[in-house]
Parts: sequence; structure tokens; C-alpha cells
Amino acid sequence: MSKTSRLDSGMRMTWRRSLICLAIFIMSGVTAIGQLTTGTITGTVTDQSGAAVPGTTVTLKNKDTGISRTAQTAENGKYEASSLQAGSYEISAALTGFRTVVHTGISLTVGQNAVVDLALQVGEVSQSVTVTGEITQIETTTATVANVVDEKRVTDLPLNGRDLTQLSFLQPGVIKSPAGAGAFSGLGDKLSVAGSRGNQNIYLLDGVSNSDLSGNAQSASGQLAGAETIKEFQIITNNYSAEYRSQAGAIVSAVTKSGTNNLHGSLYEFLRNDALDAAKWEENKGGGKSEFKRNQFGGSLGGPIIKDRTFFFASYEGLRQSQGVNTQARVPDMAARSGILPGLAPITVSSAVRPYLDLYPVPGVGNRIVSEASRRADGTVLLAAIAKVPTHDDFGLGRLDHNFSNGKLGTISGTYNYDNGESSSETPPGVLGDLLAQGFSSRKHVISVNQTSIFSPTLLNEIKVGYSFTNPVQDIPLTRRDFGSLAFRPGRTLLGQIQVSPLDDIGYRTSDYQQ
Repeated sequence: MSKTSRLDSGMRMTWRRSLICLAIFIMSGVTAIGQLTTGTITGTVTDQSGAAVPGTTVTLKNKDTGISRTAQTAENGKYEASSLQAGSYEISAALTGFRTVVHTGISLTVGQNAVVDLALQVGEVSQSVTVTGEITQIETTTATVANVVDEKRVTDLPLNGRDLTQLSFLQPGVIKSPAGAGAFSGLGDKLSVAGSRGNQNIYLLDGVSNSDLSGNAQSASGQLAGAETIKEFQIITNNYSAEYRSQAGAIVSAVTKSGTNNLHGSLYEFLRNDALDAAKWEENKGGGKSEFKRNQFGGSLGGPIIKDRTFFFASYEGLRQSQGVNTQARVPDMAARSGILPGLAPITVSSAVRPYLDLYPVPGVGNRIVSEASRRADGTVLLAAIAKVPTHDDFGLGRLDHNFSNGKLGTISGTYNYDNGESSSETPPGVLGDLLAQGFSSRKHVISVNQTSIFSPTLLNEIKVGYSFTNPVQDIPLTRRDFGSLAFRPGRTLLGQIQVSPLDDIGYRTSDYQQ
């Protein structure tokens, strides 16, 4: 044999081994990947004496969509059906010589490994025994520490701003992280699990990353929208199994609602304002009670396109909020602006410095002097004002599910989520906050496609493809001023940042957002 032939044979063998390894990887990953958005039902089928009954046909039917899955018991009487959509199930077991056993009222949640054992009785297959009741919620198949927030709690529990993050704080070991808002630290409330940082979490939406670069999913509104869209979500806090990426904090895996055989929908609007709100403690220090108006509205619609075959679900959630924020800043007092400082001889203010000195807010025009014991020796004064901060957020999701008649094609589902938020300011020139306020914005696209093929009662393959795009932005200049010749570099229209201790900084660190 020539050297070239030996090389060709070796290359073919290498490719064959690579394909076999890839196939093993795909098949072995079925249960792992599937548990991100689905659940598993397993159990043992026995006879009246408690002996295992192999070869029993077990049928699992989703009561909401009518989609069924079939499994066969092994020699030890065990069966397993993985990658099942969360929902209500009816399970039946049938074998010649035994009565058919039907177990109803089984609720499967995301990430759950539900155990449903069935006992057959001697009789005709046409005869049936029906068992009704919920299964035990004690997890006995995995050491993963997780808590599920189901649809009922998402719908019924009062949420401040309909922010799903608030439900996470009800779970053991989860507290609110004190970190402030920012593109690198998260735009809303953060979770701290077992002492981890608020940016060490990961959020998943239908198995695809829903997190921004901070590891959080909240938009510029500071809220995690989706109370009308999310069916349930799982908060995993410890002992992550192989299907989850390694995280020091929590893994929050959310699953969206899907259409069913019944047309269903919702329509809502919530309004909150400051009429019945008490003043915050910081507002009692001299700033006064600030304005607050929040309007949240939206709806959802889901149903069948083809009964028992194709389903759709769509939702929209909107937020319009106007909030007064009590802000404070230390600025030069009127005497210091004229060159008169405590304990020093008067000085002449340079004509080159005067335009920049005049940029600092002055008392009046909405600015109030905060009472202090005496004039500070540095010639500064503390001003307070209420800045009006409007916040907008638009959240939308569309989902399609299809069940192929050919079991080898199985089922396929796809979701698309869009979230666009913005928090800015409406402070007029001269009022405290004009050169101090910074805005936030966020934009998010999340696409998920999941296809599950059932080749036999014991062989299943799942393919999941996802795309995630997030763009959180902070420090957006909100001023409408034209600084002209005051800019430090030619071609720049924004004033560069000016830092003079102990005064508050004015101007902007970057010129990326020129007005």
C-alpha cells in the first residue's frame, strides 16, 4: 500500500471517529440541555405483588395542547420521558392482561424530575383504573438546589412595578444586592445568592441567555418585564448539574407561555401616582415630596392555529413613568462666584474662568438651599431640587409551537423577544441636574429555536439554537445646551468633565453622545 493510501485511510478513520464523538455528544446532551426549559417524568410500573412489569406502554398526554408522548418500561419496570413541556399531564399505562391505569392531575414544572409510579391490576385492557391527585414535590433525583416560581404566584402576588426580580427575593438564600445602577453593575435590582456579587448571575429565557454584560436582565426602566409573558421560572442557587453553565451566583431560567387548544388572552392596565404616597425619608430633609406617576399596560393572546398541532402566543407590556428625583449638589455660593472667599482677601475672577463658573446652578429657578449650621469655610453651598425623570419601556414576545405528525420530526418551537427601555430627564437649563443628570438606555433581542425528535420510546434528540443581543448604555448626556467655544477639543460639542473639589462634577467624560 502506498503512503498516500495509508494517509487517506487514516484521515477517513479520523473523520469517522469525529462523527461518532459528535453523535455521542448530541445524544448524551439531550437530558442536560432539555432541562433548561422543560421537565422530566419518570417512574416504575409494578403489578399487584410489587414486581416490575417490563414492556408496558406508558402514554403521557399534555392536557393543554393534546400532544402525547409514548414510553416503554425496561426490564426493571422503569420508564422515562424527558424534554417535556411544563404543564398539566395525564399518564396512562397499558399492557395485555392488565387493566389500564390512568393518573391525572400531574403538574410538571420547568427543571423538575417528577416521579410517577403506576401499579397495574389484573384484568382486561378495556377496563381502567383512574387515579387523581398531585405528585409529591420533594426532589429525590438530583442534588441541585432550586426553587420554582409558578404561574399562579407570578399572576397573584403583588409586584412593585410588575418587576419579576422581586419574586426572586422570596427564595431562600437570595437577598437584594446594594450595588447601584450602571451598565457594568446592572440597571435594576440585583440578586445576591449565598454572598455572591450581584453581577455573578445568569438569566435565561427559553434556554437562551437573557443577560447583559453585567449578568443581569433588567432594562433601563430598572425592571425585569414579563409578568404577563412568563409561565414560570426556576432559580437555581447551588449544586448546578452539567446542563447549566458555571456561575458563582444564581441561574434564573424562565419559560414563556405557549398557545393551547383553547383561545385565551388577557388585557390589563395599572396606574399609580403620588396622591396616596407618603414622602420618602430623604424628601423630608428639605427637598419636598416629589412627583410620581406610573402607567403600565399590555395584554397577551394565545391559541391554536391547528388543533393538537400548531399553536401561537404573543404578548406586549408597556411602561410609562414620570418620577421626580430629589437631587443635591454642592456648588459655589454667590460670594465665591465674585471672588470673595471666607477668611481670604477678595480675588479677581479671570474672564477665561467666568463662563465655566457660571455653568454651576444658582439658588432660585427651582433650586433650594439646604439649611446648614453655618457657611462653610470653602465658600460652597448645598442646593436641592426635584428633577423630573421620565421612563419608557416596551416589551414584546412572539412564540410558535408545532407538533409534526411524524414522530421522528417531533416538535419545534421558536420565540422572539424584544425589549427597549429608556430613562432620561426633563430638567430645563439652569435647574440643578442640567449638567449633572445622566440617562440610561437598553435594547435587547433574544431568539430561541428548539427542535425535539423522538426516534423511539427510548431514543430522543434535542437541538437548541439561540441568539442574544443586548445593548445597555449609561452616562447618556441629557443637556440641551450648545457649549460652543467652551468645549475643550475642536469639533466636540459636549463640555468635558470638570472636577474641582469639593464641588460636584459637571460636564461629561465622553464625547460619544454629541448633541
